[in-house]
Amino acid sequence: MNDVAPAENRAFVRAIGLQIGIDVVLPLVVYYAARGAGASVLVATLVSGVLPALRVITTAVRQHKVEVLGLMMVSLFLVSGAVSVLEGDPRLLFARDGWLTGALGVWALLSLRLTRPFMLHLGRAIAALKKGDAGADEWEQRWTTDPEFRHHLRIVSVVVGVVLIVDAIVRIVIAYSLPLDSIPLATNVQYFVMLGGLLSWFFPYTARHNLRA
Repeated sequence: MNDVAPAENRAFVRAIGLQIGIDVVLPLVVYYAARGAGASVLVATLVSGVLPALRVITTAVRQHKVEVLGLMMVSLFLVSGAVSVLEGDPRLLFARDGWLTGALGVWALLSLRLTRPFMLHLGRAIAALKKGDAGADEWEQRWTTDPEFRHHLRIVSVVVGVVLIVDAIVRIVIAYSLPLDSIPLATNVQYFVMLGGLLSWFFPYTARHNLRA
């Protein structure tokens, strides 16, 4: 039994690492490779966004499920890409991640008024990835039966929502203030700084209050 949890954690870390690699690292490599080959900023940005879109589509085909977050990313990419082509402004594409994270932050806060907040759905998805549907059902049931669980999960929702909104503002400022070829690297550095800061609070807090999915 003691080997089960480490195995689940390793599988979860691998899945997250793969997603970060496809959604963050590879697009950055593709962008600078395309620029080095002589592509315009707009073309390089559009090409680098294909990989995350393919991941979402592949997941939907193979697992017969659609990631809500992934679908939002692809939809926002397609809309911002179309507008960028029409306007000839690649900064719209660079700013799209800011609009996405901002929308998620606002939704995380507004969803606290709903029966099932955003963080509860996110936690269920993580529990399903680590423990399967039975584990996800057990984790979600605590929202109904455990007042302390609801209280602390609301606090997590507020912190995550505020951090995402601040992250969005910084991303949009970067997209419209830095030289074009500096933006991809700057936004990815900013992403890891934001994520590292959030997780340095998130993991101890969720462990202390038994919120781990």
